[in-house]
Amino acid sequence: MRKEAEAWIKIAAEELQSAEYLSERKLFRMVCYHAQQSVEKVLKALLVEHDVDIPRTHNILDLNNAVKKIGYETKLSDEDTVFLNSIYRARYPAALGLVPSGEPTAKDAEKALHISREMAIWLKRKSEG
Repeated sequence: MRKEAEAWIKIAAEELQSAEYLSERKLFRMVCYHAQQSVEKVLKALLVEHDVDIPRTHNILDLNNAVKKIGYETKLSDEDTVFLNSIYRARYPAALGLVPSGEPTAKDAEKALHISREMAIWLKRKSEG
């Protein structure tokens, strides 16, 4: 794997670790943010690995579609991408209400963590096989 892609993956892993740590402290908004960031960085790592210019976006649906164009089928459903986009925007007070419950909940945080963990597992399997 290219060094730049490895750097993205390392930071993605740190984002996931941060989300897990914050989950123990019940800081659900930040759990959601870091889980989303982990997924975003995994997708960007795949683009870098294939020498594709990284779009300047945090939109998981757009990034997932870009990754699909280079031949990957990730573990992300359209529902997952919409959810991750909503919780990313909910990190700001003005954006409250984008998450269905208004404020990220324990359930939202757990869902975000689950998606992020699944992406990390998926990437590990892809890189091994």
